[in-house]
Amino acid sequence: MTADLYNRLFRLFIVFRVAARALMSHKLRSTLSVVGIVCGVMAVLSMISIGEGARREALAQIEQLGIRNIYLKPIQLTGEQVYRARRELSPGLVAEDAAMLKRNCALLSAVGSVKEFSAAISGTFSDITPQFAACSASIAELQGLVVARGRFIRNRDLKQKNKVCVLGSSVVAGAGPNVGVGSDLRIGDHIFKIVGVLKRRESLTKKTSAISSRNVNEMVFVPLGVEGIVAQSPPGQRFAASGVTEIVLQVKQSDRVGEAATMVRRLMAVAHHGVQDFQMVVPQELLKQSEKTRRMFNIILGAIAGISLLVGGIGIMNIMLATVSERTREIGIRRAVGATRTHIVLQFLAESVILTGAGGMAGIAVGIAAVWLITAVAGWQTLVTFV
Repeated sequence: MTADLYNRLFRLFIVFRVAARALMSHKLRSTLSVVGIVCGVMAVLSMISIGEGARREALAQIEQLGIRNIYLKPIQLTGEQVYRARRELSPGLVAEDAAMLKRNCALLSAVGSVKEFSAAISGTFSDITPQFAACSASIAELQGLVVARGRFIRNRDLKQKNKVCVLGSSVVAGAGPNVGVGSDLRIGDHIFKIVGVLKRRESLTKKTSAISSRNVNEMVFVPLGVEGIVAQSPPGQRFAASGVTEIVLQVKQSDRVGEAATMVRRLMAVAHHGVQDFQMVVPQELLKQSEKTRRMFNIILGAIAGISLLVGGIGIMNIMLATVSERTREIGIRRAVGATRTHIVLQFLAESVILTGAGGMAGIAVGIAAVWLITAVAGWQTLVTFV
């Protein structure tokens, strides 16, 4: 370190030491100035963390549904709509629609169907009520279901109508230690062989979403077509025994999801004779809408937090202006003993830097604590990032 650089750093240290002493002589005023900065920084950090948490949560929900997936679901028809559907011979959403779309839409890589139903199950489940779904073999791939033990339902099970089932992790845990892969489970009046257990997946169903994803941890999956022996078709499937609760379509390329959705909509309109007895949900479109809403939300939050920060800054400017007015005598004495205008400006700038630096660091600490409190009390997902 050269002597010239050392002298400059030493003079800077002296400037900040004098500024700190000046601030300590007016503790209450300095503290109030710091509090204004703390509140502003805390507001900025808290609101940005809330917005980022909401973005990550929406992204996690949509990614769980599949960014290349398209969902078809039946809708509840009114009396007039039911009459028109019967007149046009529209059967509602059926498993045959999935096969038709697979044949006629070259943009699809995989198609699957799910049919929810109710049934009695042997055993005592105190914490959960198992939910039942008959599905095709491709549903595991389409919805990202991971098998922890055993296997998932196969096409052979559907063709041969095998009485096999795959259980969610919570169902296995609630059924007792004797229930696992290879054991039997009584569903209705029939005995099903347990062939697989799903890996536990963090459920996002407790949050509001455009599509309510299933809690697979509490589900029992059987081959599609086997559900007819243990339960009747669920309400809403009026016209066909092959009615399904959901059809999941996967597009080959993510950049062609919109094109595939248009094609699927046209094919379904022809197959259902123009009757709109189904709804289509495209998670990729939901993601784009979510990003647009998030940007607007962040702008509003940033504006509110920026105003808080600006108010704190104006408070410091007012304090420094009052300080300069009060210390004209001190400034005059320092000028008389040789201090230049630059020396005077540096002292007041140092005082401002100390106030804003202390307020900023304290604001970050308080902001992180506020984010933790928001998560603990309100249950909102928040995320503090350094970017």
